Amino acid sequence: MTDATLPFADLERVYEHLAETLDALPEAQESHFLAQLALALAHRVPEVERVMAAIDEAREGASISS
Repeated sequence: MTDATLPFADLERVYEHLAETLDALPEAQESHFLAQLALALAHRVPEVERVMAAIDEAREGASISS
């Protein structure tokens, strides 16, 4: 099975939309929004292990950038 991924141009569009959305939110609501987004996206993934791997990947990326 081949994992489908977004083309880079689409990924850039997603990043821009996410950044604009976060900028428009009060800082106190950002964490809640990101949690809601993560759950909405996870709901669209049919395998729980892929969702768990994405969480781990994001955590590793967050600790690298800190």
